[in-house]
Amino acid sequence: MRPVYEKDFLYDILVPYVNWSFRRVFRSLEFKGVENIPEDGAVIFSPNHVNTLLDALAVLAMRENRPVVFAARADIFRKPLVAKILNFLRIVPINRIRDGVDALAGNEQTFHTAIHTLQAGIPFCIFPEGRHSQDPGLLPLRKGIARIALQAVDEIEGPVYIVPIGLVYDDYVNFRTDLTINVGEAVLVARGRSKKTQTEPERQRKARKLLVKLTTKMKALIDTRRDKPVRDSLLLRTLRIPLVPFAALLLLPAFGIVKYLAKNMKDKAFLNSVRYGICYLINPVIIFLLSVILVVAGLIPWWLILLLPILSAFAPEIWYGAMTKRVASN
Repeated sequence: MRPVYEKDFLYDILVPYVNWSFRRVFRSLEFKGVENIPEDGAVIFSPNHVNTLLDALAVLAMRENRPVVFAARADIFRKPLVAKILNFLRIVPINRIRDGVDALAGNEQTFHTAIHTLQAGIPFCIFPEGRHSQDPGLLPLRKGIARIALQAVDEIEGPVYIVPIGLVYDDYVNFRTDLTINVGEAVLVARGRSKKTQTEPERQRKARKLLVKLTTKMKALIDTRRDKPVRDSLLLRTLRIPLVPFAALLLLPAFGIVKYLAKNMKDKAFLNSVRYGICYLINPVIIFLLSVILVVAGLIPWWLILLLPILSAFAPEIWYGAMTKRVASN
């Protein structure tokens, strides 16, 4: 089996579109402190986890088309097809204590993948809280990130860093709101491979110390708010008005799918991530297929086969920009 971080032609084509469309989800997307990401060693990203899939896309957008490998909870990998898709997206499974003590043994493979990823010079991203939560503040950090970092010190030549990241959403449930990505000063785990063998109590003590330091830095990054939300200009809002009905027409398939899925969704925190996937990834394909049918039926000219799917990718920005009510989740 080839390494998850290995270059993939289809992935390289898809990522620029994903980054472009992710930026369309927000009225304002601001990156602060990106210069804090070290260039001279292995880097582990440590973001807070509040908005399911969109959190990972935020980290990916921060990297501007450069690769990142992610860890996600293992239970979403249970279906073989889903596991293949996640692996293609450079996401690997990590078991949590709630999955059972026996399941934790499966993390050795993930730790192995993480080390090889870091050795290849590619950042590894893990959400250290272990689960998402839309409550303000930070959940207790799990020790998985410390274990990976300390294992990296044993096996990698050169410095090993953990970079804390604070994702601050103006609103968790609506499109066309604001997101600030705060990148903090990197935590230096070690400057190079440890020469002496450490006992397990020493490693545990180092891991606890590392988590305390990381918790302090992450809390400071998420305890920030904009003075006031960013708004579209009056000119843009005026020009958008006549386009709203056409945008709604192009989004009709997406509306139906999102409404159906939302009805059966146990965890509503996934709603915005599902809406993103449907509007930007699935809906343009549906519009393309419908366009082909209409051209074959002689109802529209052939050149609309390509134009309508492209326009459908701009439709969410127009529709949700006009319709989203600004109710801050924070």
